Amino acid sequence: MSFDINTLLSAQLHDLKNQMQALLNVQSELNDAIQMDPEQQSLMDKLQRHSNNLSHRLIELLSILKIQNDAFKPSIEEHWLSDTITPLANEFYHLHGLTIESHFDDDFNNFYDEQLLGIALHNACINSLKAGANKVILNVEEFANGSWNLSVSDNGSGFSEDQLNDQNTFDPQGTENGLGLYLIEQALKAHKRNSQTGEITLSNNVDEGALLIMKFP
Repeated sequence: MSFDINTLLSAQLHDLKNQMQALLNVQSELNDAIQMDPEQQSLMDKLQRHSNNLSHRLIELLSILKIQNDAFKPSIEEHWLSDTITPLANEFYHLHGLTIESHFDDDFNNFYDEQLLGIALHNACINSLKAGANKVILNVEEFANGSWNLSVSDNGSGFSEDQLNDQNTFDPQGTENGLGLYLIEQALKAHKRNSQTGEITLSNNVDEGALLIMKFP
């Protein structure tokens, strides 16, 4: 019998995800227990930041593994975009001091895979933090053919020339160079409609910061 490395990785990642959820549950209980001792809150914040980052990475790895093996079928359903963004905005403000502003109608809804969009937005915000940003602005643009764009603009140092020149090759090159953009691109590519596929484009704002546009077909 041949050894299936993908099956092994998938099983191990699922087990890690279950263990991670158990850790998050205990963390929540611990957080409630130390509310009466504010001096310990900074330690709790550090634990929460690291465990949340680990949880996001596990979800990303599971999703990308499925996509690469054609075993992942995106759950394209109608969602209220503000409902998807609010938990993310609260997390980044509380753990990283990053303000995420939504400059679109709270009633905006559309069809997308909520988990994949969460992965894309999380990585976009992490990239903004690495670039020194403390604010991210989200905008929506709708088109007559049913497609729509979600733009992510920040006040950081902007994309490098290499990133702007290599937009056709978002290959992973390690955790510090290219992995975040690769994951964002893979999340968008999983959205398909009428032979069209989602994509991302990068540019820099005129004044300051980066502009990443997620294009949904």
